[in-house]
Amino acid sequence: MTLTGAIIVFLTSLAALPCSYTFNAISVLKDERLILITGLVTFTLVSGIPWIILWRRLQKVDSFFYVLSLLTFNSVMSLIIALENDGLIAEFMGSYLREGEPYLKTAHGTMMSYWDGIAHYALYLMMLAAVSWNQSFYDVGLYWIGSFGYSKLVLLLAVLMGKDGVGWPLLLHLPCVIISALMSVRFFHEKMQEVKKFKSHISSQDDKEDTKLLSLRKRPMDVILLIYYSFAICITLFRFTAVMEGNVSIVQQYKEKIEPYLSDSLPYPKAQLMINTLYFIPYYGLTIYSLIQPGQSWILSLILVHAGAASQGQFSYMGSSFHYRTPYIHRVPQTALARIIFWLVNGILFILPQIAAYCSLNNAKFYFLKATQSCRNGQLSSGTPIIKKTD
Repeated sequence: MTLTGAIIVFLTSLAALPCSYTFNAISVLKDERLILITGLVTFTLVSGIPWIILWRRLQKVDSFFYVLSLLTFNSVMSLIIALENDGLIAEFMGSYLREGEPYLKTAHGTMMSYWDGIAHYALYLMMLAAVSWNQSFYDVGLYWIGSFGYSKLVLLLAVLMGKDGVGWPLLLHLPCVIISALMSVRFFHEKMQEVKKFKSHISSQDDKEDTKLLSLRKRPMDVILLIYYSFAICITLFRFTAVMEGNVSIVQQYKEKIEPYLSDSLPYPKAQLMINTLYFIPYYGLTIYSLIQPGQSWILSLILVHAGAASQGQFSYMGSSFHYRTPYIHRVPQTALARIIFWLVNGILFILPQIAAYCSLNNAKFYFLKATQSCRNGQLSSGTPIIKKTD
C-alpha cells in the first residue's frame, strides 16, 4: 500500500475541526442522549471514509488501517478540548464540555487531552506509516496500549469517584476502549511470536557463545534499573498513603510542602495513585525478578506497556500540579526545595521507564538467556553466575 491511504486517514482526522465547530453551534445538541447519538454516528462515518474511498484500490491492507481513522479523529478532538480549556481557541467544544463531559474541563482532564492530541496522534502516525510500508508496528502498538489504556482507566475511575456522575457522553469513549482491548490481544500475540522466532534464532547460533559471564556487577545499567524499581515501589506506596490521608507526619509534610496536588478535592490524583499501587507495584516486582534471573522473555511486552503508561501518567500529573485550573493551594509551592524535589522524583518516574524500554529493545538477547549457578561442562565453578541460552 502506498502513502495515499495514509494521507486520506490524515485528512480524515482533520475533519474534527469543522465537525466540532458545527456541532457546538447547533443549539439542539444539549441533551446527553443526542450528544451520544451524534458522536456515534460521526465515529461511524469517520471510520468508513477511508474504506469508501479506497476499497477498490487496496488489494490487501491491515484492518488496523481503518481503525486508525477513528483514533486519529478522536485525538484531534482531544487537542481541540485542551486548547479550548486553555482559552487558545473558542466556540469549538464549549457546549460539549458543559453538557457532555464537564470533568474534562479540569486541569487533569486538560493534560490528558493534550497527551491524547499530541503524543497519541504521533504514535498513530508512526503506526500508519508502518502499515503503509508493510512494516511491523507492534512495539509502538504496545507502548500506545499502555499509554491509552492507562489514561482511560484513570478517567473512568475518576468519573465514578467524582461529583459530576456518569452521563451518556461517557459512552463515546467505549468504541476506542473496545478497539484498544482487541488490539492489545493482537499486539501481545504478535510480540510472543516475535519472541519465539528470536529464541529459535539464538538457539541455533554457535556453541562458542553459549556460556557468558554476565554477573549483575557487570551490568551497571541493570543495577541502576534495580535501584529505580525499588525506589518506585517505595515512592508509590508513600504517595498512595498521602493521597489516602494517611496519618503519618512525614507523609503529611511531604504532601503539604512538596506535592499538595495529592490533596486536590478532585479524584484524579487519588484514582491515579490507586491504579499505580494496584498495577505498577506488581510489575516492579516482576521486573526486578527478570533482572536478577535472566531469561524472562515474557517481560519484554510488559516493559513497553509500562513505559507508555508511565509517560502518560507522569505527564498528566506533573502538568496538573502547575496548571492554572488547579487551585493555587494545591499547586507545587514556589520554593526552590519543593521544585527540586518535585522535578527530581517525578522526572525519575517519567524518564527511567523510557530508558528501560529502550534498553530492552536494544538488548533483547539478555531476556532470552538463562542464569545457572554452575556450568554443565564443568569449565567454571559454581561461585560465578553464568548465562546459558534456553532451549
